Amino acid sequence: MSQPIKLPKLLQEGCVLQRGEKTRIWGWYKPQAELEVTFQEKVYRTKCDAEGTFETEISCEKTGGPYVLSIKSEDGQETVVKEVYVGDVFVCSGQSNMELPITRVREMFPDEPGNAMVHQYKVEECPVFTGALKEHKEAGWNECVGMPLEETTALGYFFGDRIQKKEQVPVGIINISKGGTPVEAWMSEEALADYPEFLEVKERFAQDGYIENLLSAQDKKENAWHELLSKKEAETEDAPWNILEVPGWFDKQGLENFSGLLHLKRTFEVPKELAGKSAILKMGTLVDSDRIFINGEKVGETGYCFPPRIYPVPKGLLKAGENEIFIRLECRDGKGRITPDKPCDVCFESGEKISLRGTWDYQVRVVSEQAPTLTFITRQPTGMYQGMVAPCTNMTVKGVLWYQGESNEWYPESYEDLIQKMILDWRAHWKQEELPFIVIQLPACGMDNRGDGAWAVIREAQKNAAELPDVAVTVNLDLGEYNDLHPLNKKGVAHRAYLASRKVMYKEEIISEGPKLISYEKTADGVEFIFDTQDGQPLEIVCGNSVNEFEIAKADGVFYPTKAEIEDTKVKVFGEEIKKVRYAWKDSPLDGLLKNKEGLLTAPFEIEIK
Repeated sequence: MSQPIKLPKLLQEGCVLQRGEKTRIWGWYKPQAELEVTFQEKVYRTKCDAEGTFETEISCEKTGGPYVLSIKSEDGQETVVKEVYVGDVFVCSGQSNMELPITRVREMFPDEPGNAMVHQYKVEECPVFTGALKEHKEAGWNECVGMPLEETTALGYFFGDRIQKKEQVPVGIINISKGGTPVEAWMSEEALADYPEFLEVKERFAQDGYIENLLSAQDKKENAWHELLSKKEAETEDAPWNILEVPGWFDKQGLENFSGLLHLKRTFEVPKELAGKSAILKMGTLVDSDRIFINGEKVGETGYCFPPRIYPVPKGLLKAGENEIFIRLECRDGKGRITPDKPCDVCFESGEKISLRGTWDYQVRVVSEQAPTLTFITRQPTGMYQGMVAPCTNMTVKGVLWYQGESNEWYPESYEDLIQKMILDWRAHWKQEELPFIVIQLPACGMDNRGDGAWAVIREAQKNAAELPDVAVTVNLDLGEYNDLHPLNKKGVAHRAYLASRKVMYKEEIISEGPKLISYEKTADGVEFIFDTQDGQPLEIVCGNSVNEFEIAKADGVFYPTKAEIEDTKVKVFGEEIKKVRYAWKDSPLDGLLKNKEGLLTAPFEIEIK
């Protein structure tokens, strides 16, 4: 039996092809075999190379679909893909804030119905170190409706939905993202030539048996830590109960550097009219892993700290009068908390809430060493490029959305060079020298990150990526949440990316950026900064009535806050002997930010006054 003509997973049922005159089609068959490709009533001829790979460019003149793609061989083989759409295709890549699916933001967008003309191609995580793959191991296309919508990248979907409604064409989202990944994981070996320390790590992970041995040893340590907690929990006699305030940080309430296992409980009253009704328990985020029980019945559990705890309380569980909630909480590394300023309620469909804030009882059930430090294979240099990006690079695309940078906070000074090398690397491998990039600048966040202003350095590096042609950078400070690495308002972030795309990808003359600093003048009592607001209107302020995010430094280089005032398109910063000024130069700047009439923000900056 003859072998079939094979097409990549990217060109299977439900795929979206990039509209235009030169769209790549590729696949595999017999070496030197001649093939006939038919699409939209046009025929193209191509030939396999010595290894059996074929590639050709076709014209995708008509948008919409579905259309039929056919590939025939001279010896009678034929492969047919019956559901092919033509529109605009975008790569959506980065770490967890790109990966974050619709299901995680449903609370903010409960009525989002989906869009059958937006299709996601989801690539499952696949780090590879021994060489770039030609085909994805596990990936596929889905329409962004129903259950597939829930697992679609929220940012990518909201962006694609805006594009689809504006352009009235199908939109394809190629989702290659993974939480916790640094930029070097998404770069090829060639792109990292100036970073021998990264290539040394890559070579280590490419050795036979290295990953298997690492994971085996790591799993043993991790399992032993959990087993020790369970064993001591069962052996421990009833320990004394103390009190703490929920929500809150544990280290501020007598549990400094605590690692181990806590039991927490409290009672709450349910009125007769709500007894027996189903509800939703909302406990924000907990550090680190929990099991939660109400009246002795488990209502939910989560194995790590970041997901919001939103657990269904079944009908009939809540009783009139006194009820008890109990939390079994494992704390891995001395940073335990029930996150402040997050929901902490039993919520009913009718709108009533029963607050669980306030005094809880807690018991130190097990004190242990910190949990083992985990090594994540997906975070190692070149792994995600070789396993997830490389098989995409034959696909003709409209542009790239890039939301990443959080995981480079421990060496932020190198990020500017790395991100620019990454962009050039992808353009070279995609054979699209002008492949547009939209870089999502990090929003404000003051929790679960390094601190010390490392994110300000990352944001500056992201801003400077726009020095490359066809790169736009969106500013998202006000769309962050000080107490969450994963802010929910991905629709707001997508809107700004959409505006940037209109300019850098669709070449429209629109306002897509916030006010930009264009010059400054020294005055007798400070420095006056002049901005181009893009719309000719006066500067405005986000959150509050005054500008709060300017700092100045004298000759000693120490920065401290200072007074600033807006006058039309200028900002007057007050101080004496000013040598440097910086704006929004911290991890979580949220108050008194500068914007224009369109609601677009000024990017953070640091400037030397000469």
